[in-house]
Amino acid sequence: MTSLSSHCRSGEAVPKTADPLSIAASIAGLISLADIVFIRLIKYRKSIKDAEKELGELAKEVNLLGGALNSLVRLARELEAGSFDSNLRMHNIEDCSDSLIRMNSELSKIDTTSVRTKLFRPISTDQVREWLDVLSRHKQNINLALSADTMDVMLSLLAKEDQHTEIAKETRCITIRIHEAMDDANLLNFYVTHNPQQNYDMSLRLRHGRTGLWLIRLPEFQQWLRSTGNSRLWLKGIPGAGKTVLAASIIEAALGESSDSIACAFFFCDYKVSATHNIENILLSIVYQLSLQKQEAYDLLKRHYKRHNPAKGLPSRPSETDLKMLLQTILEMYIHVYLVIDGLDECGKYTADVVGALADVARASSNTSIALLSRDEDDVRHFLHEDFISIEVAAHKQDIIEYITTEIEERTRRRKLDLHDTELKAEVLSRLVNGANGM
Repeated sequence: MTSLSSHCRSGEAVPKTADPLSIAASIAGLISLADIVFIRLIKYRKSIKDAEKELGELAKEVNLLGGALNSLVRLARELEAGSFDSNLRMHNIEDCSDSLIRMNSELSKIDTTSVRTKLFRPISTDQVREWLDVLSRHKQNINLALSADTMDVMLSLLAKEDQHTEIAKETRCITIRIHEAMDDANLLNFYVTHNPQQNYDMSLRLRHGRTGLWLIRLPEFQQWLRSTGNSRLWLKGIPGAGKTVLAASIIEAALGESSDSIACAFFFCDYKVSATHNIENILLSIVYQLSLQKQEAYDLLKRHYKRHNPAKGLPSRPSETDLKMLLQTILEMYIHVYLVIDGLDECGKYTADVVGALADVARASSNTSIALLSRDEDDVRHFLHEDFISIEVAAHKQDIIEYITTEIEERTRRRKLDLHDTELKAEVLSRLVNGANGM
């Protein structure tokens, strides 16, 4: 068998899920944000006479940062795509975005026409100095990335140092690519009625570059991700809240923790695909994925297959009980396992059966972090409300800001939008963010 791990270690490039233009677009959104912060600072400086110098320095630093970001966008557009690791998160860009969003939030609260603002400075000298230090650090990181001569180098320079190690490169390779890793079509056809990789790839394509960072940073999620025992999350939200796109971020984070002894499997239930509504099909896919990541598990899977497909006899379909027992045995072969299942509410009349079975799996295991995503419906809540930590999912303000600023920059560049007035840009951003209502 060609194991998934060996496939990655062989040096083959991981197929990319993004391109330089989409990466450039993701960075470009920060230029609009920097423009808005700059114009707010200029207006604020005019209303505070005794702080013109330091606020002028801050506005200058924001302007220089915007220029560096603009240069980085041009570099990303010019670099050839080649083969690069699109799973690298641009942590330095994410941190820069966080800083600009915080600054914009503070500045947007200030009424520059107010007498109180003129008498009592809403932003202290210490705060201004802190912002200057933060902006200077962001500018240094971006200038370093500008020295890159390939997209891979640029992304590596924008990632955190711990992602530069060989171990991290190896674990990011452990993506469940069934069609590449499998050399036995019979097992593939028996265990996989629906390939979840296509759903994962689609979710990654739909995701803007920094979407879902708010979730990854939540203490509840970090506890789930770092757990060595059992950890259970239920992410619930209204339709259109972005649960499926968030599922891709969760899977990506789990894959980043994967190794020879830590495995990850996932599944997407889809109301349009009846094969994804059946608990047996879900369990079959999960055991198959986990088996690809360890030789011992794969050998067990082959024995299980032969038992249900005897050389002299009719084939039989594994029962739910049989598959739960098989899954439990495979889980025990690993130090830790991550399971992510999205769209539980899309199983229709089978929802209760699916959720109940997955809750059983979670309770029976002692080394599994399981994340389930769905709408908050009775059939789901009944099984999960006591044993699972619930996180309310709504389109997060930070994700909305990134999407809007990115779209503004891209549409302006393509001349589909004429929005060069920075004050108008700020007003558009404010109205769209406040009117999103979690969708």
